Amino acid sequence: MKAIFSMVGNHANFKDDDNTPEKRVDRIFNLMDTDGNGELSKEEFLQGAKQDKSIVQALSLYDGLV
Repeated sequence: MKAIFSMVGNHANFKDDDNTPEKRVDRIFNLMDTDGNGELSKEEFLQGAKQDKSIVQALSLYDGLV
């Protein structure tokens, strides 16, 4: 996430609750941790990633590069 913020720099208009890498990671984690145990299972991650278009977009940036 820090690398993405470094690449985007001042070209993006982030909401106040998403304006740092840490805030963004916390928000995404809280959305994905559906059972509230403080850990993400593989299932929680996959389900959460499918539901959040910004995560799908971020992960697909590297599609075919690895």
